[in-house]
Amino acid sequence: MSEISGNGRFGPADERGAANLVDGAATLRGIAAAGRGRVVTLAVPIASNDRGAAAEMRAPPQHFMTRDGGDYAAGLAERAGYGFADDVIVLPTHGTTHIDALAHVWRDGIMYNGFSAATVTSRGAARCGIDKLGAIVTRALFVDFASDDDGDPTRAITSRDLQQKIAANGIVPEPGDALLVRTGWLKAWREGNADKHKTAGLHHDCADWIVKSGIALVAADNIAVEVIPSRDPQCAMPLHIAVTRDQGVYLAELLDLENLAGPAPACVMLVIAPLAIRGGVGSPITPVAIF
Repeated sequence: MSEISGNGRFGPADERGAANLVDGAATLRGIAAAGRGRVVTLAVPIASNDRGAAAEMRAPPQHFMTRDGGDYAAGLAERAGYGFADDVIVLPTHGTTHIDALAHVWRDGIMYNGFSAATVTSRGAARCGIDKLGAIVTRALFVDFASDDDGDPTRAITSRDLQQKIAANGIVPEPGDALLVRTGWLKAWREGNADKHKTAGLHHDCADWIVKSGIALVAADNIAVEVIPSRDPQCAMPLHIAVTRDQGVYLAELLDLENLAGPAPACVMLVIAPLAIRGGVGSPITPVAIF
């Protein structure tokens, strides 16, 4: 991996990173990919006390009903002509299908665009929080490694692998595009054939190609987008550092890409809207692919 740094890439005060590449042309390119009008949700289900495929360091979600039909059965009267149910959810922002904020990672105390990690406090991220991102609608290039002959749920997908797969699909990436990577890890994990300590994912040598291609967001069906354990002895998350910290490229994790498998489209329209959590370092999402 070469040394790459994007400080000042979009101006010294920028907090949105590569999302700036998702301009009107990128969005219209995405809309053009939605030729058949098929809509597919790419989020994994959220269930109370079920950590699912999320990293073990994150607590499982909690779902509570604050009012339900049992309250009325016990004697609570309907008022003004209706009854209702309400609920509450407690969920780690990185504990399900989610997108990382640019404030999520740093190195040597410095995060994207030269901002200090000290700006992330107990009150949240004063710089580069997920609230700075907004909604993304763009074209996403879909690459499927799970259908390859080896089907290895621990595979490190190299830059050469990635470029060959995209070239075979006949799509040329353009600035503002997203990249969807089906590694097959999520499917293998659901079938009991994978674990959370050894996951297929992108090798950190993909970083240069991602940045030079103008990719604004990379999303995958695994825990970290990149391969675990890292193939870099000096860093546990080298792809995160090289693309997010250094270049402002967003990473979205734990997408359910199974509905795109099979005779998959080479590209889709991708819609991602994080919760506008002020100072959040990530957000749950329900990505939508349209093709």
